[in-house]
Amino acid sequence: MTIAAMGRNAMGRNQRGRRVLEERRSALMAELRQDIHDAFAGVDTVCTHDTMDDIDASVATELISVRFNVMQMKGDALVRIDEALIRIDDGRYGLCESCGAEISDARLSAMPFALRCTHCEGRKEDAEERQRRNAGLIERLRWES
Repeated sequence: MTIAAMGRNAMGRNQRGRRVLEERRSALMAELRQDIHDAFAGVDTVCTHDTMDDIDASVATELISVRFNVMQMKGDALVRIDEALIRIDDGRYGLCESCGAEISDARLSAMPFALRCTHCEGRKEDAEERQRRNAGLIERLRWES
């Protein structure tokens, strides 16, 4: 592939990426606005009634916690989307942060804010899993001694 063709391919990828990211950003913003409105309106407010027992109240409280966790995840996704839009502006979109290789179009379609190629992401996840196992082993050894 010629340098000009690679440049056109990157421009097309950036344009597609920007469109997808901006659409997801708009949808997430609308969802978050509604979630915040519902939270302030008390949609999930737990009201203790004579008919509500401790289990009912516990379930309602857990549902509120889940709702706020989902809101946090949406907020985190918005941050990742904004960072991907900055990478587009900087000309770094679609390039692996670890090895510098192009991230596949299939991966970017599935996860438009991906930071790493599939190979590097797998290595990162493996390293994190090893670290979790080692931390668990150290904790068990601490309790046994």
